Amino acid sequence: MITRIETIDKIKPIFREYLNYISQFFEINDRESWRENALNHLQRYPDKKDWHFYILEESGSIIGFAFVNKHLRFNNNGFAVAEFYIRKTHQRQGYGRKLAEHVFAQFPGNWEVAVSLKNSAAREFWEQVVASYTQGKFIKKTTASFSGNGFIFNNDQSLAFFS
Repeated sequence: MITRIETIDKIKPIFREYLNYISQFFEINDRESWRENALNHLQRYPDKKDWHFYILEESGSIIGFAFVNKHLRFNNNGFAVAEFYIRKTHQRQGYGRKLAEHVFAQFPGNWEVAVSLKNSAAREFWEQVVASYTQGKFIKKTTASFSGNGFIFNNDQSLAFFS
């Protein structure tokens, strides 16, 4: 079951797990301080009107989440997947695709998903999901200001592609 939530209280335990996972893709000198800063930043998310939070539950347990915002690296307007995580025990079972497609469907328009070059599993996942969701109608971009790939698409059938 996918649910949009208004507060991040339910996400905190799985967010810590997520931070442990993504920390491998960054140079971090003080992991504990970095983790605490990230959790403090998470506390401020609900105050931002352009952030949207979704959780994915299975048998009453949160197994994943997605954060959507409008902080874009590649587009001038639209939506971005800001944070996305599926617990390792539930990966490669279709849960991530289900959550991603649900979130995309909530907001018609321009979309981007930015993925670090160091996170090859995530790049592979997003390229497959976006290619399937858009029936191949997406652009894979890079930019000097971000060491990664952007998967860019538009899911609003009433608009021209990347208007």
